[in-house]
Amino acid sequence: MIARQFSIGWSRRPVLAVLLLALAGVSCSSSTSKTEKRKPVHPVRGKLFVQDKPAVGAFVLFFPVHEPAEAKDPRPRAEVDADGSFQLSTYDANDGAPAGEYIVTVTWPGQEDQEDKLSGRYSDPAKSRLRGTVKEGSNELPAIRLK
Repeated sequence: MIARQFSIGWSRRPVLAVLLLALAGVSCSSSTSKTEKRKPVHPVRGKLFVQDKPAVGAFVLFFPVHEPAEAKDPRPRAEVDADGSFQLSTYDANDGAPAGEYIVTVTWPGQEDQEDKLSGRYSDPAKSRLRGTVKEGSNELPAIRLK
């Protein structure tokens, strides 16, 4: 999912492999008991630009404001496309996110010597000042413009 957009150095492959396996485990679970616990989700689209250019391959992750950090629900997430657009996925591809207020984090993987092109400024939910609101029905978020 992430690795197809850029080259990855050997030093980060194990970390990305663990991340991809964790996401796959969340998205591939199909038991009825887990389905019953799913929150209703609503389609969410947005755009992400850095210095007015699409942040192709950046990873956007939403953390519910009113949910404990140790909650086991999957986090809405997306990868930014070539035009800067993204669609959130929570349980299935592009299914959206539960209604609520979110802290938004962004990481933009760089080349081998650069872990995050944004130097971690938006990667920590405790420090990110980016916010998003998901309402019932279709959602078009305001464009996120970073410098």
